[in-house]
Amino acid sequence: SRSGLPNPALKLIWAACDRGGKGHLTRPEFILAARLIALAQVGYRPTIEQLKLYKSRFPIPKFELPENIYTDDFDMTEAEKAIKHEFDTETGKWKRTLVNVVVDKKPFADGAMRAAYHMRDLSESGENSSYVLKIAKLSGTPVAQYFDDVKMQTEAQKLARAFNGKKVPKRVEFIAAYVMELIDRPNRPICGVERFVPGTYVKYNNNWDWSDDRRNTPQAFSHFSWEESQHTLLVCDIQGVADMYTDPQIHSMDGVGYGQGNLGIKGIMKFLDSH
Repeated sequence: SRSGLPNPALKLIWAACDRGGKGHLTRPEFILAARLIALAQVGYRPTIEQLKLYKSRFPIPKFELPENIYTDDFDMTEAEKAIKHEFDTETGKWKRTLVNVVVDKKPFADGAMRAAYHMRDLSESGENSSYVLKIAKLSGTPVAQYFDDVKMQTEAQKLARAFNGKKVPKRVEFIAAYVMELIDRPNRPICGVERFVPGTYVKYNNNWDWSDDRRNTPQAFSHFSWEESQHTLLVCDIQGVADMYTDPQIHSMDGVGYGQGNLGIKGIMKFLDSH
């Protein structure tokens, strides 16, 4: 019915394609039906004989989308192209994808170092299309910092999956994050992007000697990361909405990588002594 053809034409097409009257179409029969629908849509009689006689470039069948299959408006008027850079913890490599996004004109949050904007990824729909895009206010911010931050968050999520696998009372998760390059803008600015999570934002511990004793789960996860990594790293600076965390810091035993907040063995020992 989505083809826009009258029922008599559709019955004729079905009779021609459903060989043996099975009541369903095989893959080759479905392809044949699509070709006959395309013929009928351009004004020809949808028969096998007419299909054999058709010599022009073959038309593509057209179908209307069902109503109400999306829950949001798909507005391309403000869209811009961007490259999404995602880190794969299994392969240890980055992958990139070309996407279309819509970024609000004004930030909804404005900090000392970065401004946060609501963003929609048009390759997704509904609530899954809502993200937060963070742009540095200072033009000299190193590009590597964005990639380090996303790599940290992705590695923290891998540890969170291991933590949840222990059948803990409360599961934790790190919000999916990636690096975005806005290629339609001058100088192709680099930004940090993560999924938008509504709710009250709370900080549970920092990367040195403070933790909120009112919550056990964030502190338990930080200590778990130390044990699970076989005493090679510790995830701290836990913050977010409930137990959906973001912007963690990782301390490593050798103090290498993970940005300027990696305080190495000193940061690890200070955290373990104080929580």
